[in-house]
Amino acid sequence: MPFEKCTKVREQIELHKSLALVYVKKRYAPAFSKIYHEYWNERMCQISKLKSGVRVLDLGCGTGILFPALVKKKYCVTGLDLSYEMLSAGRNDGLHIARICADGSHIPLADNTFDAVFCRGSIHHMPDLVTCFSEISRILINGGQLIFSEPCDDSILNRWARTIMYSKSNEFHEKDKGFRRRNIIALFRQFGFDIIYSRGFGFFGYIFAAFPDKISIMNKIPGNCFITRLLISLDHLIGKLPFLEIMALHWMVNARKL
Repeated sequence: MPFEKCTKVREQIELHKSLALVYVKKRYAPAFSKIYHEYWNERMCQISKLKSGVRVLDLGCGTGILFPALVKKKYCVTGLDLSYEMLSAGRNDGLHIARICADGSHIPLADNTFDAVFCRGSIHHMPDLVTCFSEISRILINGGQLIFSEPCDDSILNRWARTIMYSKSNEFHEKDKGFRRRNIIALFRQFGFDIIYSRGFGFFGYIFAAFPDKISIMNKIPGNCFITRLLISLDHLIGKLPFLEIMALHWMVNARKL
């Protein structure tokens, strides 16, 4: 691996050492946040339309926030993450899932191993997108699916806000950034993926309920679980409107390997 990529990998490992407990104790712990993340996870499973028993890799699984939804669907799940601290912090979930500590750009698994790969907010941490997508394509069977949810920078307002947040917060690497859909779609096509589903995800509920470690106002509001459910309904409605959908802070894709 080139020196620059090695440096980026080491920096991501160091960054996530301190974030592991933040995710478990602050981001995912509040009841209202759990409601939003369960909704997020369910949406990813819904767009996949996978049958029970399929072999699934959660690439960049972190603390395992997506695991309960995947297990509920009765998938055969493996988790992979670069950070040992992230993997360790999530081991108290009571789920018996194989967890692999490895670089997503160099996956230590055989070709054609999985029916599907899930990536929930993990790809933008990868130091080399081309290598990462090549690895995803390699480990997927023909006809296998990549279910992808990543920060979206299609809107200039999103790009402006994300640039400020990433520069001010110590929870992001300086190289982290959102994606323009057109750029990633080109990468999908480069590696022989056909887009089955592509839609913006995450508006008001995403901002106020998904990240209480960053925006803490919901922690102080009575009835925050009820409010979160209302915001989820609002998010769902906004996502159906083409002229507003472009403002989504995240983007969900289901792509099939041809």
